[in-house]
Amino acid sequence: MPGEVTVQGSFSYADRNNNVVPASFIKVYLYDQDPGGSDDLLGTTVTDANGFFQFPARTNWDDDDPDPDPNHRRLDLYIVWETDVNDSDTARRRVTNFGDQAYKWLGSVQTNVPDGLVEFNYWVPPDNNLLPAMWIFQDLRRAWEYVRNTTSVDPGSVTARWESGQDCHPSWPFCGSYFNGGVGGPYVFIAHSSAISGDTVVHETGHHYMWNATGWWLWWDVWCYNHGLFSQEDANCAWSEGWADFLPLLVNGDECYDFDVGPCTGAPDVRHYNLEIHSRSDNPQVFPWGDTVEGRVAGTLYDLFDNANENFDSATFGFAPIANIVFQSPHEDRFSAFWDNWKASGQNKHHAVRAIWQNTIDYDTPPRFKPPLPDRTVLQGFGWENAIDLWAYSADEESNDWELDWQIVYISDGRCGVTIDAGDYVDIHPQAGWLGSCDVTIRVSDSLKTADDTFRVNAVPVRARVFLPLVLKNSP
Repeated sequence: MPGEVTVQGSFSYADRNNNVVPASFIKVYLYDQDPGGSDDLLGTTVTDANGFFQFPARTNWDDDDPDPDPNHRRLDLYIVWETDVNDSDTARRRVTNFGDQAYKWLGSVQTNVPDGLVEFNYWVPPDNNLLPAMWIFQDLRRAWEYVRNTTSVDPGSVTARWESGQDCHPSWPFCGSYFNGGVGGPYVFIAHSSAISGDTVVHETGHHYMWNATGWWLWWDVWCYNHGLFSQEDANCAWSEGWADFLPLLVNGDECYDFDVGPCTGAPDVRHYNLEIHSRSDNPQVFPWGDTVEGRVAGTLYDLFDNANENFDSATFGFAPIANIVFQSPHEDRFSAFWDNWKASGQNKHHAVRAIWQNTIDYDTPPRFKPPLPDRTVLQGFGWENAIDLWAYSADEESNDWELDWQIVYISDGRCGVTIDAGDYVDIHPQAGWLGSCDVTIRVSDSLKTADDTFRVNAVPVRARVFLPLVLKNSP
């Protein structure tokens, strides 16, 4: 009687740093080899996060083997691994050649396998010419996992096309990596020279995710086909590319956009851009400012996300509030539209506009005094606590009252004793015996911009009639 066989094993590969790492979440096929090449597919599964796979136990008997000796009619097994997996019901992840065929690796055949446990372990070495397909496949998985795990939003399917040695796709007029949401798409093309950069793969994936969610693709902006992180572009291009520059920083876990292996390797501002150090201190002639520069958009999104605050950046929002705007209606075609939707979302605006300002984009509305500060009159020898509530006379589009700051910047006569207390009230306590008037200028600040207003304090003498009692004496 034939027994049972259980097939299991592991699959690994050399990563971009030549470290042996698990080939996680890749499809696995189990075949029984038959004479004449009509091999039987016995099952499919997917490796786990550690690159491990196992098929259910099955009868170790080959019905197609004509050998009369039952000892020779055991299964002749081999494994095929493929870059085509359904990560969810709505997300299929593929890496294919130009003919839309997924990449495969074939294990060796084990003939007449014994009953019990049969192991198939395989790895893709550094000299394998299909290795970049595995890098890309794993990049796609990390991107999908990051978005799904941090937002509960499934970003959807991605197909990446790549071929060894090919930097140009035959159906595209320009060379280099790109996303195509039009005829023949959707897919991303990864140029062979760019496959070393996980950031480039996730960048193009970011375009695909935006297209999945919104149907928006900047195909018509031909000037955007040749862009750079700090080139002056238009608002549409800067938004599309800035979003795509931002996503790899999160997925790959560092603040640099790398054109090489990374993190932050190669010549600064040539082979990598550290978006945390580019700010308002940049020379705008060298690194242009504003929301028509994709690096500024990407840097802003990263400062909204991260908890490493510097200079004006005080935002720590994480990824979910950003993704909820990008992936949900109404859809944006420029960064200013993202800002409008951010303000409408109920998220804090004060810290957000500071992060935007840090990255050379000025969306801040100055604070103002509305209504103007009122004049105040006090009696000589008396004071007035809480004479003016500064919250009631100040307004700012992005800042709550408690996020504003006030200071006295001018007082014409210090003897009038005007101060601002910890509760943001103006207190008036003139010097003893002082009479007169003084002008006081108060400045309100939202930490980026200011406004001034002046009011007058009058200290007046006490004026009152004194009535003396009339005392009458009785006559004797």
